Amino acid sequence: MLKLMRDSFQQLKWILVAIVAIFILFIFVDWGAGGARAGASDRGYAARVNGETITYRDFDRGVYYAEENYKRMYGSQLSQEMLDQMGLPRQVLDSLIDQRLLLQEARRLHLSASQEEVRKRILEIPVLNPDGKFIGSELYSRYVTQMGFQSPAEFEDELAREITLQKMESALATSVMVSPKMADAEYRRVSENAKIRYVLYPASREVTSVTVTPADVEAFYKANQTKYSHTEQRDVKYLLADFNRLRLQIIPNDAELLKRYNSSKEDFKAPEAAHVFHILIKVDPSSAPEVDAAARAKAESLVKQLRGGADFATLAKQNSADPSSSAKGGDMGFVDRGTTVPVFDQAAFTIPLNQVSDPIRSQEYGYHIIKVLERRPEAYRTFEQVKPELAAQVADQLAKDQAREEMTRIAARLRQNKPSTPEAFSALASDKVSSNDTQWFQKNDPIPGLGANPALTTWAFGAKQGDVGEMIGTQRGIIIPYLYGIRPAGVTALAEIRDRVTQDAKMAKARELAREALTKAMAGVTSADAVAAKVGLPAADATVNRQGYIAGITGDTSQLVNLALSSAPGQLQGPIIAGDGAIAFQVVQQKKVTDQELKENESAYMDMIRSQQARSLRATLLAKLRKDARVDVNEQVLQSRSKSQPQQGA
Repeated sequence: MLKLMRDSFQQLKWILVAIVAIFILFIFVDWGAGGARAGASDRGYAARVNGETITYRDFDRGVYYAEENYKRMYGSQLSQEMLDQMGLPRQVLDSLIDQRLLLQEARRLHLSASQEEVRKRILEIPVLNPDGKFIGSELYSRYVTQMGFQSPAEFEDELAREITLQKMESALATSVMVSPKMADAEYRRVSENAKIRYVLYPASREVTSVTVTPADVEAFYKANQTKYSHTEQRDVKYLLADFNRLRLQIIPNDAELLKRYNSSKEDFKAPEAAHVFHILIKVDPSSAPEVDAAARAKAESLVKQLRGGADFATLAKQNSADPSSSAKGGDMGFVDRGTTVPVFDQAAFTIPLNQVSDPIRSQEYGYHIIKVLERRPEAYRTFEQVKPELAAQVADQLAKDQAREEMTRIAARLRQNKPSTPEAFSALASDKVSSNDTQWFQKNDPIPGLGANPALTTWAFGAKQGDVGEMIGTQRGIIIPYLYGIRPAGVTALAEIRDRVTQDAKMAKARELAREALTKAMAGVTSADAVAAKVGLPAADATVNRQGYIAGITGDTSQLVNLALSSAPGQLQGPIIAGDGAIAFQVVQQKKVTDQELKENESAYMDMIRSQQARSLRATLLAKLRKDARVDVNEQVLQSRSKSQPQQGA
């Protein structure tokens, strides 16, 4: 009976994990439909949303399942540094806040889950209802407490929230109206294409001869206001403890390196290895017996030739199906013990040196022929061999330690005495910490000087002017931000971007000159190749689709796409402005969808568009709810999740 309970518990655990994986499409991480991390305790609140508390236990459980999900996705490739750079705790807490806002909105709309709906959901969980019969209150209580819930009531509250959120998602989806015409247009967009032969006359050929006056620049700016418009922007000053800058100042001494070497010597242990030459006669595991017999006969023939004096490298290049070594004459280099399939591994470390093996059959690949030139025993790399690697590791760690210590000191000082001016904030810079400015950036832009950083962007667009943030991890190091400026959506002033507008105006004139040059070249010819020959440029091939991306052509390609998909094959077209110049082309082949294809795919594409628009509607709703909400985030709880370095947004 005890074994049955343990097995059933494991089934329930993975059922709930599966629920997390499905629901993550909408809310990124599980908000509690599963077990809390062992040892987690209620440490107060993680956030308060319109007066309602998100507990530390909910937050801790969400971070745990998010980390577990990434571990399943990336396996051994996932490092703590990657998790730190993701800013996982901040993302989890943001998703919990979004969920709470949606739950509050669902309550306002009378969409909250009823007790009957929760009861029905429990009766749908197979492990709690073997053979269609509920297991009883006692076992049910044991299950939910073993899963990390304090009581069945807490588990049922979690299920109620899940059901409520699903009802909200369903309500959003059903509110979206999608017409067959929209579905047909989307199917055409992703399915239709044309292959073209074209010649691109680059504007760069003409731009050096182009001049523009201040009046030209102003006229171009006024005529292209949308090109220079922006959404709401932020300007952030920040103090940065730059890892690379600190690392350059650190030169570890031999004593430090030797200490690190002795404490981590196992990391520098080189396994037993063999220098192997290899020929593979590949056999698919599902092949018929006669196919296997033919492969074996071929392998035996090659062994006979090799033992008779044939050159191993020549036969490997001619016969081996091992892509990693055949081009090198079968030379695999040194192969560590335990890194190949068992029968291969055993032979590599047992057959006599410089002798050709009999054919070795592995179930996975087929017949192997190997020759071992040399073996080297398991050994430790010497201190001198690993000294450069150790120096880099120690310098990297010391740089991170120094960055953390220095920024922690500054953060404590800022909490005691918030700077009243940007100048007072920047004055906290030192020989280890620099003062920087992002300049203006939009919500979806990479941040100048720092790149994409969701945690900093979220903070900047949620803070008030003059606010000072907590430490945030970035690609360059640890920062403390100060919100210097808020600018509403509008058009960037010409004075601020005059150099950019001047270059744009020059390029516009150069593209027109490129079009004129192609117009002359197209006179009297009927093919893109003939035009290319007249202007001294190569012709190229490309596939054009309604999604707009065309390999080799940048910029706005909408006119090219429309013309390519509507022109008759073979007809020379253009010149048109596209990308960084002008283009003349002819259609080689077109793929158009049929009415039958539209009919067959209409329903699926209507569902897809409805789902996409529902997600967009959800994001819009959340943005409105957040704007009107009172949200209090416990930054100390976020910092408590920090491990190797501050989490982004910590």
